[in-house]
Amino acid sequence: MVVDTVIYHPTLTKLITYLNTTAGREKTLRLVQYLVRFLSFHAAQRGLPDLARLFKSLQGNATFIRKALRFLKPLNHLQDAAKAYDNKLTDSVIRSTVVLKNLAYVGYLSLDSVAWFKLLGLTSPKTLPKAPKWANWFWFIGLVAGLTNDLRKIAITSSKLKSIASEEDAEKEISAEQKSLLAESAKTHKRLVWDSLDFFIVLNNLGFLHFDEGAIGLAGTFTSIFGVQDIWANTKV
Repeated sequence: MVVDTVIYHPTLTKLITYLNTTAGREKTLRLVQYLVRFLSFHAAQRGLPDLARLFKSLQGNATFIRKALRFLKPLNHLQDAAKAYDNKLTDSVIRSTVVLKNLAYVGYLSLDSVAWFKLLGLTSPKTLPKAPKWANWFWFIGLVAGLTNDLRKIAITSSKLKSIASEEDAEKEISAEQKSLLAESAKTHKRLVWDSLDFFIVLNNLGFLHFDEGAIGLAGTFTSIFGVQDIWANTKV
C-alpha cells in the first residue's frame, strides 16, 4: 500500500530517529532561530512590521526552548575535555585545543543556563547582569581553540597527502589511504568555515564587529545547516 510505503520509508524512519534525539531537536531549533532572525530583519527592511514581529516572536521561543534542551550539557563537554586530556597519543596541539575548547564551552553553556533561569523566573533579572557578555567571551575562547584545531588538522593532513604523493610505485597500495585523507581534509575545511562563521557571530555579539541582524542571522543559518547535516549523517536507523 502507498501509506505503508510512506510510513516505513527509510528516510522518514531516519527523520523520526533524528528528531527523537535531543541534539537533533536542538540543532533544528537553532536553524529556526537564526533563519527567522534573518527573515525578521528583512521583513522590517521591506516595511512589513507585523511579519517582522512574528519572526521575532518565533526567534524568542526557539531560543527559550533551546536553552532548556542544553541544560546540563556542560557535563558532556566536561567529560569530552577529560577524555581529550587523557589521550596522550594524539598531537599535542590538537589535544590542547580540544581540552580548551570543551572547557570554554562548559563556561559558555553554564552561563547560558543562568539566562534560562532568569527567563523562567527562578532567579532575579539582576542576577549576574554580565552573564551574557561572559558567555560570549567563553564562546569566543572556544572558537579560537576550535579554529586553531582546524588549522592544525589541515596542516597535518596536507603534510600526509604530500608525503603520499611523493611515494613512487605504490599508487595502488596508498589509494585507499589517500582517499581517506582527502575525505578528512574536506571535513576539516568544512569545520573551519563553520567555526569562522560562528566566530563572525560572536565578534558581533562582543561589539568588535557591527554587522546588521540580517548578516548575523544568515551566518547562523549556515552554521545551523552544518550542524543539522552532521547529526543527520550520524543518525543510525
